[in-house]
Amino acid sequence: MLASVGERSVSVVVRVKRDGKWTRLQAAYGRNGRIRPGYAQVGEKQQQFDSIVYEIRTYESRQAKYKTVGRNAADAEAERQRLEKEFLARAVAKDAGLKIEQKQERKTLRQSADDYIEDCRDRGAEEATAKAQLVCNEFLKTIKKTYLDEIERKDILKFHAALRKRGCGDRTIHDKHNRVKSWFLFEKQDAKAILPPSPKYDKKLPTIYTRDEISSILAAAEPKERLAYLLALKCGLREQELCHLEYSDIDEELMTLRVRSKSAYGFRVKDSEERDITLTDDVLAALKERHEKHPKDTLVLPSSTGNVDRKMLRTLKQTAKRENLNCKRCEGCRNENNECQHWTLHKFRRSYATTLLRNGVDLRTVQHLMGHADLASTTRYLRPASAEEARAKINAVDW
Repeated sequence: MLASVGERSVSVVVRVKRDGKWTRLQAAYGRNGRIRPGYAQVGEKQQQFDSIVYEIRTYESRQAKYKTVGRNAADAEAERQRLEKEFLARAVAKDAGLKIEQKQERKTLRQSADDYIEDCRDRGAEEATAKAQLVCNEFLKTIKKTYLDEIERKDILKFHAALRKRGCGDRTIHDKHNRVKSWFLFEKQDAKAILPPSPKYDKKLPTIYTRDEISSILAAAEPKERLAYLLALKCGLREQELCHLEYSDIDEELMTLRVRSKSAYGFRVKDSEERDITLTDDVLAALKERHEKHPKDTLVLPSSTGNVDRKMLRTLKQTAKRENLNCKRCEGCRNENNECQHWTLHKFRRSYATTLLRNGVDLRTVQHLMGHADLASTTRYLRPASAEEARAKINAVDW
């Protein structure tokens, strides 16, 4: 569907991920003249995609411009028709020697939130996407305003108060505040003008998994997920490092795993530093076993369609819920999704760092294995020894 008015034309395109890269294709239309949701035109055929973002493409003096509409096909077609009418009205007015004054388009809070969530999703940050969805929806429900430019400093404070009334702790309010801050910075809002300082909180000790928790989740997990949790626990891999891991990164002879960027997937290692991690015997054996069962796979932990798996965090939470491993105390356990905040992929990484240090691995080596640019980042991950462990060591000191 294409509308042309003078030097300007309007069409609906879709942004989809093909072979690990984002690309634009024409929207696919059905026989009824409407956009087929979830489909794009690929040559002479129409192909279905799991993730589609609709955009309006316009041309001004032969230069293409794109406007993101969202994931709803009907909204995209409605926006195309609106712009088509607008351009036609402008052309008619120009011929008649008239001038049309156009109001500056105001962005709604809902559209702004959707754009921010979509940006998190496009970056492959599943945990950030989940948090963005939760916090943005909470903010919209609390602050009943329509447009982004209506938000004031007092609205942020009102959001803080609503969270306190719900029983949220200082750390939770701090984290949600920073998520809202990230949202407004994404929109290039003047954060200093509308955002109060981040609420203060008492810093708590970093959390790690206990032996019983590790045993329980590994026993409950499917083979693929079990391997993912072993790699996170015994190699300290970040979520994105896990889902982009390839068999070519494994050196069986040296028993190492190399963390590196993957240009084909648009993935870059944090701080642009590759690193080699020593593999334990059981992790290497599990990697070999999976490769033997799936010899055609390039990725170690692909999705069911062979692509990068963006749902590892959700799978972990669903496994914990299914096996009755939820803590039943956190906010996540109390909301409608019943997804426990206690279970995160990053917690395996903290457990890895703490376990290495407690077992005599020096701090510099732990820093390298974690892929941290400085020691301060590493020390934030480390949980002090338990009371029992500390007592045993202190009693052994030759005073």
